[in-house]
Amino acid sequence: MPAAMDCRSYNSPRFSRTGAMFPSISGLAESKSLGAGCTLAGRQSWCRSAGSIKSLLRSYCGVLSMPRKRPMLALLIAGLSVPVVAVSGQPGDSVAYAVRRASTQNNTIGLIAGGAGSTDARIAGDIAQVLDDGDKLRVLPMLGEGSVQNLADLIYLKGVDVAIVHTDVLTETMQSGAIPRESSVQYIAKLFPEEVHVLARTDVASLKDLNGRIVSIGALGSGTELTASALLDMVHVTPNVTHASDSTALERLRRGEIAAMFVVGGEPVPLLQGIEPGAGLHFLPIPLNAQIVEAYLPTSLDHQRYPNMVPTGSSVDTVAVGSVLVTLAATSDTQRAKRVNRFVDAFFDRFPQLRQAEFHPKWREVNLAAQVQGWTRYPEAVNDLKRDQGDNDLRTSFDNYVSQSGQKSSGMNNERREALFRDFLRWREQHSGP
Repeated sequence: MPAAMDCRSYNSPRFSRTGAMFPSISGLAESKSLGAGCTLAGRQSWCRSAGSIKSLLRSYCGVLSMPRKRPMLALLIAGLSVPVVAVSGQPGDSVAYAVRRASTQNNTIGLIAGGAGSTDARIAGDIAQVLDDGDKLRVLPMLGEGSVQNLADLIYLKGVDVAIVHTDVLTETMQSGAIPRESSVQYIAKLFPEEVHVLARTDVASLKDLNGRIVSIGALGSGTELTASALLDMVHVTPNVTHASDSTALERLRRGEIAAMFVVGGEPVPLLQGIEPGAGLHFLPIPLNAQIVEAYLPTSLDHQRYPNMVPTGSSVDTVAVGSVLVTLAATSDTQRAKRVNRFVDAFFDRFPQLRQAEFHPKWREVNLAAQVQGWTRYPEAVNDLKRDQGDNDLRTSFDNYVSQSGQKSSGMNNERREALFRDFLRWREQHSGP
């Protein structure tokens, strides 16, 4: 159980400024079904009232002592049950292999990300695919309900080991005292900017036109809700806000029930890519001011990412918020730390594969060495970065060795390069100091 937060902190000036960005937590009674035989229970549900951060913290103070429950594993599995069966165990027996993987102790990492159709859900799937290592390491991606809920799940629910969250959510929850920062949440890697998409009907020309109109600002407890609320406050627009998942909001927007919706996700967001030409929808620009530029990264949406939504040669001004891969601090000899360490090692080792064309293009914007200001990096990630830096230094030294030897590395076959590298290591050992 992480260290309890200081419940007295809800009277700080930060709370009165942020207002109703956070919903409150009402309990653990909600259950959902994903289909026949698949019941998901024991998940903390968010109050549907637009409570303030103060009410969120009061609710947290009421549940901090509750035991962690099993998470809602919104995986790519629905209604699956595996009976106990006698298997031959012969090579190639897929049933025996599946049972062995499922029964191996401490090899599975639960990774909670975004909702269905989100960039983060796609990113989690990429990680699961690349890091899969038989019965040594298995990543189970979960569909989450937004960054605020993902943080709560990471801290309080069993089975959630790693989460993808937005950096502004980290900042707000840390400053409000809603999470015990140093004693609990640490980051593995800063990921990529996630763009703010304001999708509206064509009769809405600007954000100012949303005053008094119905606008979906994401699900309760989501990072989208926090970001959208902050941005609307910064541009002095006061719509009639409603809460829904991205897919539900898009259907309501198509039917004309709402005027616009906010989506925060790395472009291209899979859900928005599927909008057909002539749907009567378009992206609204976000006008920049000093307050927005201080808090967010100015960027734009372009035709290359959204050919059906942005005309050729034009772009739509917007802003982006960072995303980060986080976990909990843990004593190094615990089972949790051991499995998270395996995950972190595999993530850094196989990261180059994630930058390949078959995976989401946002991977090519990730710099693993980038820091998240004000937060502590998970120790195993620090070790991996130091190792990678050593490898880079060794690679640079080898390239210099090849160059000084008068040989060209371009066009050199693998056998010749490996032989040269062995010569280089012997040379380096002979010329290194005592």
